Amino acid sequence: MPKKRSQTPIIVCSDRIEEQVRITTQLAQDCDNIISCQLVQFEAMLNKEPDAFVVFGWLQPSPELRLLVEFCRAKSCPLLVVLKQLNSNDISRLPEKMDYVLLPADSNFPLYPWLEHAHQLRQSINQYEQQIEQLSERLEERKVIERAKGLLMKVHQVDEEEAYKVMRKTAMQSSQSLAQVARNLMLTLEALK
Repeated sequence: MPKKRSQTPIIVCSDRIEEQVRITTQLAQDCDNIISCQLVQFEAMLNKEPDAFVVFGWLQPSPELRLLVEFCRAKSCPLLVVLKQLNSNDISRLPEKMDYVLLPADSNFPLYPWLEHAHQLRQSINQYEQQIEQLSERLEERKVIERAKGLLMKVHQVDEEEAYKVMRKTAMQSSQSLAQVARNLMLTLEALK
């Protein structure tokens, strides 16, 4: 079977040398660009290779592993966590948000397909987060527009439809968004109070 030539670096970090060697050896069957590092080197390595996929091989969930998972989340990198032991009591030590792939160490599956899955998962989550951010911004803009419309209705004794028409007309004439007109209107009307 020919090697898959992954252009993306894969950073392997473990709390045990033998597990790091095992994971690196298993990944080497499918990939060439593997970087093994110790825990103290991990942050610098990820900063050096920001597009890398990450594999953690850990004995069991721990506060240290949780911090590493959250660091990878903040960096938006695909993450595969391989655990030797996982007890029901350990579940609370893992982050609640499952935006990474969790795999038992005794699995006979090749690791590279799981890394690809982690990459797809990360891409999907990034898209969802962008959509949520856009929707939140639109909701905030809508709130500003409604408040400005309410102020305009109160100050000029016009109905809701007329206040909206005035704001829309101003937006078109000034080549500004309705939200920007609403912000400007609120600043002006609040200054007149």
